Amino acid sequence: MTKTKGSNFWLGFWLGAALCALIWYWQKSTSADEGALNLLDELANVQAKLHHIEVPPVARPIAEPPTASPVTPAPTATSPVSAAPDDLTLIHGIGPVYARRLQEAGIHTFADLAALAPEKIAEIVGLREWQAASPLEWIADAQARASAQAS
Repeated sequence: MTKTKGSNFWLGFWLGAALCALIWYWQKSTSADEGALNLLDELANVQAKLHHIEVPPVARPIAEPPTASPVTPAPTATSPVSAAPDDLTLIHGIGPVYARRLQEAGIHTFADLAALAPEKIAEIVGLREWQAASPLEWIADAQARASAQAS
């Protein structure tokens, strides 16, 4: 009788564990499918709403071309027009893209960069508020490098 009680216990235990595992797997798979289906339904609703929105065309004057003049700093005593361009990427935080934007705006030397206001530098390179770049640090570094070149 003892042997029967022990074997019945283990048989029930393993059947219960298997049943729990099956229920858990079924619940997990159906809830993921329902979540994915709900997201697809929401996406379809948003796309349907977007198709019903009419966007008016933007009217632009034909006679006036857009005016985007590059900013060119006035030549100073420390930055003559004939000065060789400096490698602006040596300044921490200025990479090839920012250096190209600065050069396109007429900023070719450390002295040119040091003469600008931080707001103007941010405008030229297209800094966003969330970016960690610091034009004030760039100006300080550019002033130090320009002073080192002058001496």
